[in-house]
Amino acid sequence: MKGPTKRSWAPALLMASALLVAPAVASAGHAAKVSLLQGQAQVLRAADKHSGKTGPKDDAPWKTMKVGTQLQEGDAIRTQAKTRLELLVPDGSRVRLGSKSSMVLSQGHFKRSGERKVTFTLWLGKVWAKVAKRVGGKSSFEVKTQNAVAGVRGTSFAVLAQVDASSVVKVYTGSVGVKKNAAGTSAPTKRRQVAGPQRIDKKQWEEVIATAMTQVKITSVGQIQPAEDFIDEGEDLQWAMWNQERDQAVR
Repeated sequence: MKGPTKRSWAPALLMASALLVAPAVASAGHAAKVSLLQGQAQVLRAADKHSGKTGPKDDAPWKTMKVGTQLQEGDAIRTQAKTRLELLVPDGSRVRLGSKSSMVLSQGHFKRSGERKVTFTLWLGKVWAKVAKRVGGKSSFEVKTQNAVAGVRGTSFAVLAQVDASSVVKVYTGSVGVKKNAAGTSAPTKRRQVAGPQRIDKKQWEEVIATAMTQVKITSVGQIQPAEDFIDEGEDLQWAMWNQERDQAVR
């Protein structure tokens, strides 16, 4: 069945994003927790992690996850085939991982003032982020891959990380700044704070800005391509539609 086109469903998504406001929260006892799990997924606790360049080594002690499992900074998660996993972040944001994907919750700090510092590092596969608006204080919400950083507020976007280290950032609502992750996945990159949700000035990010229904491709050697329009098809369309339906259901 033919799905919605860029013109037909983008306005509705922009309205949904504009209506979403997250409450101020104090520093939580966890950085995220599993709110939905379809299939099988495992967690590797930070204290048990044996890290490789692009993720934990094969002999790392993975443990089974379930709805309600809490995650702390440094924990890694992975999903099996035909699996979809949703994480609820204390500020109200939702992060979803597709099948055969792996990532680490690199940073998760929250304050009652509304300030947050959240970073997910995607090693392989695909992730969707529905980012709640902040209500005060400084704020950052980023998804990193091996050679790129996508920074955003008050929007919905997806990131796909390939085996060859190339990646794609797709923006569905709002704006996302995409820049090189010069330090790789081993250390955070320096950046400037910018206001949102709104169009981010290119000079502030010193890289490419993607707005609603545009995508940015990053090559395996870290070259960031200009933003371009896209229309999802096949599995990408199914993934996007499921996430949009889920976004509406948890508003």
